[in-house]
Amino acid sequence: MPEPRPMFRLLGPVEIRAGAGLPPRAGKPQAVLAALLLRPGRAVSVDTLSEVLWDGEPPLSALSNLRTYVHRLRRALPGDGAGVLLSHPGGGYELRLSPHDSDHLVFARLVRQGRDLLAAADPRGGAVALRRALELWHSEHAAAGLERRGLLVPELAHLDIERLRALEDLAGAWLDLGEPRHALDTAWQAVSADPLRTRGWQLVLRAHHRLGEHGRLTASYEMARAAFREALGRDPDAELAELRERLMYRPYAGAS
Repeated sequence: MPEPRPMFRLLGPVEIRAGAGLPPRAGKPQAVLAALLLRPGRAVSVDTLSEVLWDGEPPLSALSNLRTYVHRLRRALPGDGAGVLLSHPGGGYELRLSPHDSDHLVFARLVRQGRDLLAAADPRGGAVALRRALELWHSEHAAAGLERRGLLVPELAHLDIERLRALEDLAGAWLDLGEPRHALDTAWQAVSADPLRTRGWQLVLRAHHRLGEHGRLTASYEMARAAFREALGRDPDAELAELRERLMYRPYAGAS
């Protein structure tokens, strides 16, 4: 039985997909919504929301503006947000969500499920769960387009990193299932988004090895070296060079 479609999207442009709906934009109501989504079931203070909305000192009209943004969010929700978007006596706001209400919560649950299955030596089940998790993303970045301030900085960065980790986990599952082409395509998504992730490059090299693509294995390693030298002024970790040497001179005959 398919899961219900999440009411909120955070894994890409921020939007509400129920009631009157809030279109995917990068305005201040979306910034407020992103902050509330990242603290589900908890009161988020006016001060915290002000840090998300404004650099430095907020304007004199900050409280009035915030109330306007919350009003817009309520109007976009079914039943004007009754029982979902709550005001707290101290001036903060709370978004009450079920585990199925937002795509980032569904993503986290499916990734945990996938990793548990991989740990239980079930790469096929793990791959299914991880693919379902990654299909929830509509951009390479959470809250795409929003300026990241306050709590949005660490929380959205964490979601972006979790996406890359899930891609790497899925690439590893594909290798375990004897599907190196799928593994290569998936690992390339990870290193294209962040070319400084050693694990992603390791998976790229292993996939080339399984495919018998030794020339491409060397080319990919040189791409990794160039990325690390440009960004950090050094070569990748020694373990990547050691892996490349090991794979270059060993025909694939089982797990590498």
